[in-house]
Amino acid sequence: MAESLIEPPLKVRNGDGTAWDAEADIVVVGFGAAGATAAIEARTADRDVLVVDRFEGGGATRWSGGIFYAGATRFQRDAGKTDTSEEMFKYLATEVTDAVSPETLRRFCGTSNDNVEWLVAQGVGFEGSLHEGKTTFPDEDKYLYYSGNEKVPSYAAIAKPAPRGHRIKGRGWTGYVLADKLKASALAHGARLLPHARAMRLVVDDVGRVIGVDVLRIDATHQAAHQKLYDAMDPMRPFGADRAEKLIAAARKIEAEHGSRALIRARRGIVLAAGGFAYNIDMVRRYMPAIAATYRTLIRMSALSCDGTGIDLGASVGGACAKMDNPFIGRMMVPPEASVTGLMVNKRGERFINEDTYVGFLGKAIAAQPDGAAWLIVDDQTFRKIRRQALELGKGTFKNFGLPMLLNILLGGTKKARSLAQLEKTCGFPAGTLERTVADFNSAKDKGLPDPQGKSSDNCAHMGAGPYHAINSALTNLYSFMPFFTLGGLCVDQTSGQVLDQTGKPIEGLYAAGRNAVGVCSDGYFSGMSLADCVFSGRRAANALSHAQAKPVLV
Repeated sequence: MAESLIEPPLKVRNGDGTAWDAEADIVVVGFGAAGATAAIEARTADRDVLVVDRFEGGGATRWSGGIFYAGATRFQRDAGKTDTSEEMFKYLATEVTDAVSPETLRRFCGTSNDNVEWLVAQGVGFEGSLHEGKTTFPDEDKYLYYSGNEKVPSYAAIAKPAPRGHRIKGRGWTGYVLADKLKASALAHGARLLPHARAMRLVVDDVGRVIGVDVLRIDATHQAAHQKLYDAMDPMRPFGADRAEKLIAAARKIEAEHGSRALIRARRGIVLAAGGFAYNIDMVRRYMPAIAATYRTLIRMSALSCDGTGIDLGASVGGACAKMDNPFIGRMMVPPEASVTGLMVNKRGERFINEDTYVGFLGKAIAAQPDGAAWLIVDDQTFRKIRRQALELGKGTFKNFGLPMLLNILLGGTKKARSLAQLEKTCGFPAGTLERTVADFNSAKDKGLPDPQGKSSDNCAHMGAGPYHAINSALTNLYSFMPFFTLGGLCVDQTSGQVLDQTGKPIEGLYAAGRNAVGVCSDGYFSGMSLADCVFSGRRAANALSHAQAKPVLV
């Protein structure tokens, strides 16, 4: 498939001299969390809003875990935990680096509680039931947890740890709840939806202002078949890489054979909110060749519509991009909880990270190792505990975490040896390296010293007697079940969300939000940051566009 799926912009003299098929004050491209948020906020400002979506809405939000990152909330207080926006800022400042300015990060932290309450007003539910321990995702009956590295000693020394991962109420992975609630609220507020309309090119006037979008809309008789393809692409379904490519091709075929063009005028401007580009392998290959080379082993945690369209639309009119080579790659080990006490080593038999770090940090570190190779080393007692805990997990948690761990143990190439020296030979480690790695770890543990890699003492357990096991955690292991999605996007003015060109100048009439824009999670992502950024950036763009002085029409 072609890397760029859009066309060069259509240039017209002015809006009044163009035959439009539809008009609105603000046109939103994409109806996931960012797009729906922008639509609601713009309607609250009494602007006429038209949303176009390639399918029927939801985007990647619908397939997400439904975690929203926020601080100083009443749900934290319900759990007996105190937090402030300043502590949240101090923690995030260690993660975000240069993705956004300190001023923008402070606004993000300072408005996070307001954004939670805004979601509550849209019908989204939260709760203060706390999962206290280390986990990638909370148990079914828990809705608040430490979703990042807050309790890791090096971070806890900088900012007071607080559970900021707010899981939206519902069963299982609750991104679908958020998507449905925001969609319903946007429509109830009066936003209009043009579904099954693929954005093909932007429309610009003779001074370069974006004044509309040209879409390819599928006729009504084929929309159900088109939507069925989106619904069928569950990104958490393993071994689905080739199937995804077939679904992508089928969607394109329907669009090409049963679509007709429609020109839509945006009197005030356009908000691009069409997601990342994980489902455009050509685009992934351009920016992340190492990821593209092994994409069949990865779980692309995005939607079928996440093909880079929104980013390419912005770039087509001169929009600058950044962080395009920065992926989220996760290595999910916990639950089962016993996994975190193991030692993660590379092909040299050496540790390279603390095992209780956030899954995205662990996955990215694995990808950076020689050949993307990694092994989780555990003693026999821990190995048995991992299997038992995996089997004891609740239904939903077992499906998403316990079963993948068991499949990896059984089919992913787990190695076993009676001694560490034998395990070195079995795994191909240099002689003596694994023995030295384990000895250094045990020595620090036994002497009460900090772990050499900075793992929390609560997660350190003396490596006991053999036999020993090496659980394959390589990037190239099909049974590692490592999730992946993209984090880069269009450069935007951080006070408004307006897209910037290569010189840093704002492009009139064009804004971006969510994963179409560089945001607070474009450098350091952990659970809940993307959805929080979608609401933050969606509200920002809609407010700026709604309240800015309208530009005069050229005649």
